[in-house]
Amino acid sequence: MPYAHPAAPSSQPLQREAKRLPTRTQTVRILLVEDEPVTSQVFARALQRNGHHVRVAKDGMQALHALRDDTPDVVVLDLGLPTMPGIEVLRRLRESGSASVPVIVVSGASERMLKHGRELLQPGAWLEKPLRPAELVAAVEAAVRA
Repeated sequence: MPYAHPAAPSSQPLQREAKRLPTRTQTVRILLVEDEPVTSQVFARALQRNGHHVRVAKDGMQALHALRDDTPDVVVLDLGLPTMPGIEVLRRLRESGSASVPVIVVSGASERMLKHGRELLQPGAWLEKPLRPAELVAAVEAAVRA
């Protein structure tokens, strides 16, 4: 599935949303790896509303296939995934030569759980669930600016 382009809502809701969201500086291609459908939908919509292109993978294997098809600007990665743990997806991403792609880990676990492999997260950030969609948008944009 290619990156989804933001939908064009009516001008009235768009004006209200523009007041709540930060002004975007550039369009970013994001691979969102999240198995929970509601969380995935909420995060994808928030990122798309801010003008970014989002491709969703529901598990570790879909994420690897997506990464083979096209290298995104940023990966948003849940660690608790079916078929393959998120930490393994991260390891394979780094081994594939995509060491410069920022990864935003979004997890219900504390960052302390990542005993080995902190270097895999660089460049990137760790966000603990639950979090507001605006926090994710801000982290993605900070990762792109860095």
